[in-house]
Order: sequence, then structure tokens, then C-alpha cells
Amino acid sequence: MKKSSTIWLWIALVLCLCTTGLNLAEGRWLPVAIAILSIAGLCALLFAGRRLGYIVMCLCAVGSFAVGVAQNVGALGAVTAVVMSLIGSALVPVVTGLFIRSQWRELK
Repeated sequence: MKKSSTIWLWIALVLCLCTTGLNLAEGRWLPVAIAILSIAGLCALLFAGRRLGYIVMCLCAVGSFAVGVAQNVGALGAVTAVVMSLIGSALVPVVTGLFIRSQWRELK
């Protein structure tokens, strides 16, 4: 894996761990469970070079988006909840995809 991809994956791992810690502190158990699965996928991609890790991250992003919208639609309104959840759940998988797309065939 390229050095730039590895650096990004480490940054993403730290960001995801911090976000998970905040959700845990606020007692948001479903987002924590989804984040733990996503972190496992991120680790599989970072440490083992597994494509499946990226796929798991993307599936978790879909789940995170759905939970984020459902939890925030009442407080923020539908449009704002959708936009914020989309940004929050898609940022790491999209940026990761941009970093690893040229290396996809090299992954196991």
C-alpha cells in the first residue's frame, strides 16, 4: 500500500476512534456498535490489506447514515439531518476510496 494511503488510514482510524468515544460518552449505543464494525473494517484494510475491510466500512457508512437521519430528523429537520448524516457517514469511506482506488488490484 502506498505511503499516502497508509497515512490517511491512520488519520481515519484516529478520527473514527475519537468519534466512537464521543458517541460512547453520550450513550449512543447503536452508532457505537456500527462504528466498532467500521473500525474493524478499517483495521482489516490498514493492517492486512483486505478489500473486505473497505466493503465493511462502506456498509457501515450506510447504516450510520440511516441511524443519523433517524436520530436527528426531529431535532434538526429532515433536510438538515440528511445532509449532516451524509457528510458524517460518507467522509471517511469516500476519501479512503479515493486513496486506494489505484491500489484496488493489489489488495487481497
